[in-house]
Amino acid sequence: MHQARGIYEAKVLNDPELPVQIINQLYEKESSFWPHWHEHLEVYFVAQGTGRVQINQTFYELSPGDVAVFNSCETHCDWCVTPPYSFVVVIFDLKDISRELAQMNILFRPIIRQDKTIAALFKRIQKEFLDAQPGGKQVCKALVTDLVVYLMRNYKAHTLIDRESLQRKKDLVRLNAALQYIDQNHPQPLTNDALAKIANMSESRFIHLFRQCVGLPPMQYLRDIRLRKAHSLLTTGNMSATDVCFAVGFRDYNNFGRLFLKRFGVTPSEVHRKT
Repeated sequence: MHQARGIYEAKVLNDPELPVQIINQLYEKESSFWPHWHEHLEVYFVAQGTGRVQINQTFYELSPGDVAVFNSCETHCDWCVTPPYSFVVVIFDLKDISRELAQMNILFRPIIRQDKTIAALFKRIQKEFLDAQPGGKQVCKALVTDLVVYLMRNYKAHTLIDRESLQRKKDLVRLNAALQYIDQNHPQPLTNDALAKIANMSESRFIHLFRQCVGLPPMQYLRDIRLRKAHSLLTTGNMSATDVCFAVGFRDYNNFGRLFLKRFGVTPSEVHRKT
C-alpha cells in the first residue's frame, strides 16, 4: 500500500465526480510499511486476517471488523501480521466532501472496534466502487459523506482550533526535511544535532517532535531504516551479509547481527542463504 519512507505523501484526487481514493488490498505474506503522513483523511477497514498500525507514537492491533482512522497530518504505517490480510481504505480531503464539516477541525478516535454501521457502509462503498454502475461515483461519494457524519457524531476525539491545526502541519513540514535526509543518507554517520539543524530546530525540540510524530527517537529510527534496508538487500541483492552490514551504515558486524536477529527473528546469514 504505502512505500514512502517516513516522508510526506502527496495525494492528488482530481475527479470531481469521485474525490475519493478507494483501495482494496490483499497481502498473502507478512509485510510492513514505512511511516508517512499526508493532509488527507484515511479510514481503514479490516476484512480478513490480523494487522497492526502505528499512529504517531502508539501501536494498535487490528482484527476483522476493526477500523483505523488516520487523521490529517498524523504519521502512520501498517503491518500485515497474520496473512491473508485484506482491508479496504478510503482516502479523501474532507473539504471535497463538505467544507462545513472540514472547517470544524475534528480529530477522530484512532481505533474503532466492531461497529456494524461502519462495516455496512464499507461493504456498500466497496460494492459500488467495484460494480462501476451508472451513478456509482455519486453513490460512493454519498456513502463516504454518510461515513464522515457517522464518525463525527459517534467517534469525535478532539476539536482543534485553527492555530493548532496549522501548527500540526507546520511541525511535520519542518520535520520532513530531516526524514528525507535520513532516507537518502542513512549509510553516513548522523547525529541528532545535525538533523536538528536540517529541520531548523533546536536539538531538544527536534528530538521531542520527532518522537511525538514518528514514534521513535531519531537515532532509533535511523537504526531501523538501516536494518530494513539490510533485509531488503539480503533478499534481493548479491551482496554478502558482511558487505550489507557496512553498506547500510553499521560499523560492527556483531552488533549488526544481534540487532538484525532481534528485529527480524533470523540472522543476516540465514536470510542471505534463502536467496
